[in-house]
Amino acid sequence: MIGPVAVILAAGQGKRMKSDKPKVLHEVCGQSMIRHVVNAAFGAGVSDVVVIVGQGAEHVRASLAGTPNVHFATQERQLGTGDAVKSAKAVLSGYDGPVMILVGDEPCLRSGPLAELLEKQKSSQVACLMGTSIVPDPTGYGRILRDTTGAFLRIIEQKDCTPEQAAITEVNPSCYVFMAPLLWESLEEVIPSNAQGEFYLTDAPEILQKKGHEVQAIVTLEPDDILGINTRQHLAEAHAIMSRRILDKLMDDGVTIFDPKSTYVDSRAKIGADTVIYPFSVVDGEVTVGKNCRIGPFALIRHGTVLADGVEIGAFVDIVRSGIGEGTLVRHLAYLGDTEVGKRVTVGAGAITANFDGRHKQQTKIGDQVTIGAGSVLVAPTSIGDRSKVGAGAVVTPARPVPPDTTVVGVPAQPIARSKDNDGRPVDPEQPPR
Repeated sequence: MIGPVAVILAAGQGKRMKSDKPKVLHEVCGQSMIRHVVNAAFGAGVSDVVVIVGQGAEHVRASLAGTPNVHFATQERQLGTGDAVKSAKAVLSGYDGPVMILVGDEPCLRSGPLAELLEKQKSSQVACLMGTSIVPDPTGYGRILRDTTGAFLRIIEQKDCTPEQAAITEVNPSCYVFMAPLLWESLEEVIPSNAQGEFYLTDAPEILQKKGHEVQAIVTLEPDDILGINTRQHLAEAHAIMSRRILDKLMDDGVTIFDPKSTYVDSRAKIGADTVIYPFSVVDGEVTVGKNCRIGPFALIRHGTVLADGVEIGAFVDIVRSGIGEGTLVRHLAYLGDTEVGKRVTVGAGAITANFDGRHKQQTKIGDQVTIGAGSVLVAPTSIGDRSKVGAGAVVTPARPVPPDTTVVGVPAQPIARSKDNDGRPVDPEQPPR
């Protein structure tokens, strides 16, 4: 491993979530908590991540399977955070660089502050560097004790605080950077001097300091960064924090969002500049939206959808696993599932693709410059050729796909008889003669 590396603690069960699912697999804005923390670590510049698993280990492993440079270690018994970190020692055998330690239930951690910590440790070469936060309500956190000069003394857990110590608002959110050899050395000296018989990682900085090694604590994390998830209420708070960050970033990048409070965009979505999103719209999953699009209001754009530049999506439109070509208009109340739509197509109000045959999802292909009439149904699998028209209320069946330059009407849809002009070219009966 090149380093620096990150160790993420994700072995806890999370009983207060009242869920059979491992706590770190609950989602915030479309991705699991552990995925957010892994992404933050890589974004901060680590080369490798070791995830400590325990409860529901197979599910956590599966959720990150295939992610480059992610490794796993197992905490066999729940013996505290110090014991959890020791589980990574074998995976990091031979590595002697900086180790960043994070917890997997703080999904709002940002890469920027973590990168600052790594850079500070690199320049100072201290044995242990802690990222701390000053919070309005420190309840539940360990407090950071400092001497009269402001230097770090130790971490004290809330249950051990005097009233004066309990009033301290600088807290320990479990964000550390240790030099690997000193980390393992200090953990060997941690003893379970508590009623639970657990080995606490929070004892390691004090052990190193007493042995003459330099330990620093710097305020680098915002209160929103360190929100730990223990309940469904916390999960909702994290969702609100991250959702606001996502929308702020989109607006900074040139996307217009009229009402952020009523708009949801997944953390994996990508949206181009000058796109406008109207209220009560949802962009859910891995979705790509081009430039100069208009979405909503009350639109649902779901996973696997790609909107090219200049696409307009009307009110109460639902699109999933579909590609929509440049300049296409999808009018209100339409549904497109598993559909490839060409350029400059008009999909009328209430038109749908019937993509489920009772067993499998089937595909529909719509060519360029096609007009799909209001209330029409395209029963997949089927196709509509370039420049064709489907009349209002028509039902296109798999048995009768529509060729290019054809107008179809009726149930089932059938071509309208076409006459020819003086040059022998077909004439659309809906267009006046030239």
